[in-house]
Amino acid sequence: MKKYLYAKDIYLAIKKGTEELARHKDEINVLNVFPVPDGDTGNNMLAGMLEACKWMDAVENKNDMKEMMEALRKGLLLGARGNSGVIISQIFRGITEVLEKKKRITTQDFIKALNNAKDRAYKAVMKPVEGTMLTLIRRLSEKLQETMTGEEDFLKLFDAIVDYSFEIVKETPKYLKKLRDANVVDAGAKGLAYIFKGMRDAIHGDVEVDLEVLGEATPEQIAQIAYEELTFQYCTEGIVQFNKIPIKKSDLESIRAFLESIGDSIVLVNQDEVLKFHIHTNHPGTVFEKVLEYGELMKVKVDNMKSQRKHVLEEQKELRGASEKIEHALVGEYMNSNNKNWGVVAVSPGKGITQIFKSLGVNEVVTGGQTVNPSVKDLAEAVNKLPHKKVLILPNNPNIIMTAEKVSELTDKKVVVIPTKHVQEGISAMLGFDDNLEEEELKESMMSYVQSIVPINVTYAIRDSQIDGEKIKKGEYLIFVGRDLKAHSRYVYKETEKILEELIKKGYQIVTIIYGEGAKKEKIDEIVKNLTKKYPNIEMEIHEGGQKHYPLLISVE
Repeated sequence: MKKYLYAKDIYLAIKKGTEELARHKDEINVLNVFPVPDGDTGNNMLAGMLEACKWMDAVENKNDMKEMMEALRKGLLLGARGNSGVIISQIFRGITEVLEKKKRITTQDFIKALNNAKDRAYKAVMKPVEGTMLTLIRRLSEKLQETMTGEEDFLKLFDAIVDYSFEIVKETPKYLKKLRDANVVDAGAKGLAYIFKGMRDAIHGDVEVDLEVLGEATPEQIAQIAYEELTFQYCTEGIVQFNKIPIKKSDLESIRAFLESIGDSIVLVNQDEVLKFHIHTNHPGTVFEKVLEYGELMKVKVDNMKSQRKHVLEEQKELRGASEKIEHALVGEYMNSNNKNWGVVAVSPGKGITQIFKSLGVNEVVTGGQTVNPSVKDLAEAVNKLPHKKVLILPNNPNIIMTAEKVSELTDKKVVVIPTKHVQEGISAMLGFDDNLEEEELKESMMSYVQSIVPINVTYAIRDSQIDGEKIKKGEYLIFVGRDLKAHSRYVYKETEKILEELIKKGYQIVTIIYGEGAKKEKIDEIVKNLTKKYPNIEMEIHEGGQKHYPLLISVE
């Protein structure tokens, strides 16, 4: 019988839960409602859990419940990617808010924590959708309150948590028609169930964790280390506990100004009594001397990026796609300085699209999109690099909007999210950008341009499926007009031309085509030739975007 849990027990359980999620990451990724190549729920959830593990690793006293729960909460927020990553960060935020008040935890404390997790998660989502991990945490809380209120043994409680969780996962299609049509369960819910399973194993005594798996860098991080132009040699980071709480805003500005004078890639996260800092610099020692003026160093880490770069280049030089990784790593290295009042950060899935954003006045571009959602930390870093006190973020993907909305918690700048769901909407929004407008007028101006276009996204099916009653075959091209599947066919260019002609007949006159990997330029030229000959008053533009998975991104206005 295990009657109590202590801080270290939770720490080991979280690491084991993270390992279990890592083992099933690919399975979670393919549980995608639409059969398109953008399944990344497993990646997004794992990114947050890995960051949480790093923060908990950094806590010296693993028996300090409050500090361990704060580390779990902060790490998950910083690492959150996509909607699933943000929601799971809020679930564990709810859990930690209850547990951090205890020196030792009873089963009933944990049941209360799960109930608070349910409340936090539902509050985080403006329009909660049942059949997701929200349903899992809600139904799990209800079931435990119904059946386990008298149970004192954590071994039995966690057995019940895991059994209930996987039962609820199987039920998710009952709540959501899209899951039934696609014949899948909810990816986020199953990912959370795996985390609970790993936690259960740790509670039962299996606390060995494959640290190599948990410490493995993502492909994007490897590429960034390997291929970026190294102006500064040392990646320097650490955590400072302040001498005086709360720290003055002027002191934070002093630290920021000093770091900006000696390096780049600066991230400062101030929460409660600690400051987490990150900088690329040639003088790590001066960084430590500066922050020591304000408190005590709790953790420091210095990596020689030049040696890492050399090693990774040697290991990776034969891999396919190396040139593309170089391009991605260089994204955001240059800054448009014309905007005086508002800085603009945009998410881009390709080099050509990045160049379009830069030409329209975007200051910082974060690489991301389908399959590679940036984290809250990634976006916060881009925001904090800008000299502007007010910053706009263009997510350009529905799965990045919630992530962008959490950036304001990691910066003292004014952050405004323009909820663009497609790259085409982000580009259109910049046509309505006016640096001299105040927030509400600026949002209205940019959103009016967003609403003036019809986005068309062309991708392909990675498995047989069914969407809105339509049987989809693996390998077919899928043409979405807005959120709706308009056509599916092997003959993508013929169907695309047909859809464009239908819209032109309705009065749309400007067509912009951004082509990516897999697109045939000669076929696109043929579409343009046919339509402009038939409708001489329309305007058509073609741009090379470089995006993956979506051969064609089209905007019609």
